[in-house]
Amino acid sequence: MSKTKVMVVEDESIVAIDIGQRLESLGYEVTATVSSGEKAIEKAQETSPDIILMDIVLKGKMDGIEAASVITERFNIPIVYLTAYSDEKTLKRAKITGPFGYIIKPFEDRELHSVIEVALYKYEMDIKLKKSEELYRIIVNSMNDILFTLDMDEKCTMISEPQLKRYGLNKDNFIGKTPLEIFGEEGKIHHEHNLKVLQGESVVYEWSTQFTGEKLYFQTSISPLKNEKDEIIGIVGLFRDVSDLKEAKKALSWELNVNNSLAELSQKLLNPISLEKISKNVLNYAVSLTGSQFCFVGYVEPGTKNLKSFSVTPQVYEKCHVSDIFSTEFNFNEVGGLWGWVLDNKEPLMTNDPNNDPRSIGTPEGHVKINRFLSVPAIMDGELVGQIALANAEEPYQDHDLELVSRLANLYALAVHRKLSENQIKASEEKNRRIVEKFLKIVSEVLTEIK
Repeated sequence: MSKTKVMVVEDESIVAIDIGQRLESLGYEVTATVSSGEKAIEKAQETSPDIILMDIVLKGKMDGIEAASVITERFNIPIVYLTAYSDEKTLKRAKITGPFGYIIKPFEDRELHSVIEVALYKYEMDIKLKKSEELYRIIVNSMNDILFTLDMDEKCTMISEPQLKRYGLNKDNFIGKTPLEIFGEEGKIHHEHNLKVLQGESVVYEWSTQFTGEKLYFQTSISPLKNEKDEIIGIVGLFRDVSDLKEAKKALSWELNVNNSLAELSQKLLNPISLEKISKNVLNYAVSLTGSQFCFVGYVEPGTKNLKSFSVTPQVYEKCHVSDIFSTEFNFNEVGGLWGWVLDNKEPLMTNDPNNDPRSIGTPEGHVKINRFLSVPAIMDGELVGQIALANAEEPYQDHDLELVSRLANLYALAVHRKLSENQIKASEEKNRRIVEKFLKIVSEVLTEIK
């Protein structure tokens, strides 16, 4: 087993020699004996001792405390101070450098041995503690969750800061504050659950807030924080951002709802109903699924540019005061504006700022105010069959709304095309029936004359 290496910093040569001999008799290896702070720094780098015995009072520009400060910072070598002075002012300066022990001159060999061994043990424990703290820091920083602790008064005593930065926050927003002070009224849910935990329960709950201007969802797990006597001294917990999971569940729920609704609508459209009823059914589902305030659905008369027999939400009748707006048909070449653009170009249009859309021509006096607009043409075999137009949803229209209305438009196009085909077949059958009746009448008259 290798010997512990010790460096001695002492400006009185006789004392330095004596300490060196004592150290060797105790089984230590003396790597260097120097008399100044500057030389101590130089030799500490050259010889890398395990520990340094540093006299506080040294001759020259740098005393032992200044030298110890530099050595500790640069090389992290444990220091034990040698001093014949124990006044409060000197000790206060020495404490700042974080020494691992003191020994007052003159001292016995057993004192020297004890101080060195205790210092080395403390240093070893300090290294282990720092490694443990570093590992803890790495783990905490690597977590996606926000770790925190509260005291018995619910004041935050610790919170992992790296995760807070993604929300534009830092620990100063939390440390020393209660949930009510941090979150205001939203903090009541935390306060209620904290009280349960302080009584010994463990709790998991969900809540939402708006750290970054957008709504965020969190799951919080909290448990009692206990000391070695198993006494509750506070709360330890985790904030877990479940916004993505919440959005995924919401999207799945929305998709299931849409699919079920489209299946129901498809079934209704298979029934023998009028074009007006087809338009009304599609309108009802479009309004319900997008949360829109206004809507109209209409079909294009074959061979013309007339939008006919459209269904309109009751709110339009109540709030729109444009003259003749509810006539039974429009020639969309004369319409213009956003919904006219959709008909002319056979392309969908979605905007949450219609007033600044270059395709908009504004609204006439008395028209309902439009602050969001979404419209999709109903196309069948490249031909325009009709249109679905929505306005003023509760929330801004998104891509999934456009996709939904496009699916509704496809169903609408199929239903209208099927109905028009049925009407043509019926008209053709009626025409044929009349021809046959007329033919039979003529035959009957001819036969009568022959008789």
